[in-house]
Amino acid sequence: MLVFLSDVHLTDGSSGTTIDPRAFNKFCRILEDVVGDPKESNIKNLEIALLGDIFDAIRSNLWLRPENDHPESPIRPWSTATEVDRTGWNLQRYTEEIVEKIIGQPGNIDVIRYLKEFQGYCAGLGVDVQLFYLIGNHDWLINRYASTRQKIAQFLGMPDPQFYATNRFPYDRVFESYRVMARHGDYYDQLNYDGDRDASSLGDAIVIDLLNRFPEAVRKDPVLAPHTDLYNQLKEIDNVRPLLEIPAWIQGVCNYRPGVEERMHGIWNDLVDNFFKLKFVKDHDRFGPDVVDFLEMGMRLSSNFSFGRLQEILGHWGIRHLYQKADDYRRFAYNEAPLKNNLVRYVVYGHTHHTEQIPLDIVPIPQNDIIEKVYFNTGTWRKVFEHTTFDQENCEFIGWHVMTFIVFYLEEEKERDRNYEVWSASLGYGK
Repeated sequence: MLVFLSDVHLTDGSSGTTIDPRAFNKFCRILEDVVGDPKESNIKNLEIALLGDIFDAIRSNLWLRPENDHPESPIRPWSTATEVDRTGWNLQRYTEEIVEKIIGQPGNIDVIRYLKEFQGYCAGLGVDVQLFYLIGNHDWLINRYASTRQKIAQFLGMPDPQFYATNRFPYDRVFESYRVMARHGDYYDQLNYDGDRDASSLGDAIVIDLLNRFPEAVRKDPVLAPHTDLYNQLKEIDNVRPLLEIPAWIQGVCNYRPGVEERMHGIWNDLVDNFFKLKFVKDHDRFGPDVVDFLEMGMRLSSNFSFGRLQEILGHWGIRHLYQKADDYRRFAYNEAPLKNNLVRYVVYGHTHHTEQIPLDIVPIPQNDIIEKVYFNTGTWRKVFEHTTFDQENCEFIGWHVMTFIVFYLEEEKERDRNYEVWSASLGYGK
């Protein structure tokens, strides 16, 4: 039995809301029910594949600490190994400190406790449960250093953490017995993959120098600081989907607080201006219209902001193209070599935070049989804010927690011909 989940984004506690650890209690109880009586289900081994962005080393305010305020070259995920901040911390030290804070968070400890209790329960039934980790775009830094790989492997309770002193967590894998190929999915996202999974991307810069920095700038502003609930609400900014809806979301926050709009717009636009002046960002601005130009067009707020104007911007062919590439991964799944060669029949990605199950193709094979090819996306275990369908002029958003996982079976497991199950739920804490 093989289980996939992704995009849990367990953080060091300095960014927005992560899912309540009790969701993992629900997850484990469901898996207990799925396993049932191993004598009847014939399940002897269970592998839980963590498909990237389980831990989040990018969404941390540690990157913004005062000692790291060099105007031109603060320590960032794209810094060289020799660059240091005013206290001598380099990129490895920042990564190690963030990982220490992540594994020390009480909620994150509870998550792992539920998983370990489930392993113990299954061991009592004679079912071996193993965790398998693949890397995504918010945990790639963990993979760079032996020290952080080992800490994560130990935290997860993997059998031999020392193995990761010299070996990295993989980026993709074919699970041959289940005829499944899996990767995080950022590989096909030009904002979050720059051609090398051991290198930083524009997505890292957006999160650290825009989305992490904005709530902090508002919290320190003498005019906005008295609005005590504003800071906590703005920390949810990275949960807005899709990314280019963030200006509308900010406007929606302003609409509920008369008198803050002009100040909020000014702070956001100053951050946007400074963001596009960063050398790392400018180095990504190629000749002619490109993703940086479209981002710059879509991310600004004006004093006469209107949803109509935003829609006009988003209607630009370049922005539409960016949206399509960001949201639609089916063509990438269809062209994965193991699927093309009929070695697998299922492709599983994470990354988009959008749960999907899409039929790709039916291929006849000898002996009058067929292969049904399907693409799955594991969604997220985060809160997601989405724009309301009606009354969009008021820039209203509704958010809910999402949790999705996928189960694949061997031929001899469970019921005859049952290949997979998709479990998806939302946890609503609405008004």
